[in-house]
Amino acid sequence: MNRISYRRFAIIGILLALVFTISGCTGNKEDIIAKVNGENITTEEFESDFQVFKRISEQQLGEDALTQVGEDGKTLEEELKQKIVEKLIMERLIEKEAKKINIEIASEETKEQMEEYINVIGGQEKFDEFLNNSHISREFFEENLRKELLFNKYREAFLNDTAINEKEIKNYFENNKEELVVVKASHILVKTEEEGKKVLKKIKAGEDFAKLANEVSIDKTSAIQGGNLGYFAKGNMIAEFEEAAFALNPGEVSDLIHTEVGYHIIKVEDKKDTYEALKDDIVMVLKEDKYVEKIKKLRDEAKVKIFLDNKANNTK
Repeated sequence: MNRISYRRFAIIGILLALVFTISGCTGNKEDIIAKVNGENITTEEFESDFQVFKRISEQQLGEDALTQVGEDGKTLEEELKQKIVEKLIMERLIEKEAKKINIEIASEETKEQMEEYINVIGGQEKFDEFLNNSHISREFFEENLRKELLFNKYREAFLNDTAINEKEIKNYFENNKEELVVVKASHILVKTEEEGKKVLKKIKAGEDFAKLANEVSIDKTSAIQGGNLGYFAKGNMIAEFEEAAFALNPGEVSDLIHTEVGYHIIKVEDKKDTYEALKDDIVMVLKEDKYVEKIKKLRDEAKVKIFLDNKANNTK
């Protein structure tokens, strides 16, 4: 799933929605892409991220995908550049906030997480193959893994300190019943119907779904997790995929589902649709809302200067 995979790979996906208008780089700012509260973000940092996400986009959406023009008149490449700059800005801001409350990531933590990724994907050779196929260097992967661990630790600290009362939970459930139903699913994505039929035949013969996903799914981001997409609500997936997933009961596997990105085989592992089943999820949604408010406030109050394409733009 293009949209899901891209979101999952983006280290702080929810923050990429906080896109601000960006323009310009002055002559004496060639090596600086932005300033955040007086701290520089270099062009080198920007290019490192941009080239990786550009290759991922082209791999998933097609080589000419970034030349396409959106409704706002901007190409997808221009939009991606804006999002990368915002990503780097938010990383700077959150790292500073984390330091204020003595949150940091020891090298051992990053090492342990790396080892876990390598084991999940099937060993060092498979991991190296994944990096090569995704055009990602080990250094880039490790640094973004460190950032992800740091941001998760900061977010968890915030959520743990945030209280939600029963009234808030019940009100939210009553007002959002339809939207709250979620399923937990995995999928295998292949390019052709013929490939899909072969994989489906293996599943029906008893072969392990997760193992097959790891071996053959072209959605490489979910493939390394056995095709796992986690829980998702309606409105987050491609329409045909979503319709099929929500029609399945836990434990069931779909027939081939054709979408714009290929042929899917879906396995639903869980479904939540009652107040009791959804209560913990609602608490997390409400806490996450407060976290997003916190992050937006950080961005709104930051002193940021952005430099891109020969003209400076102050956003604060």
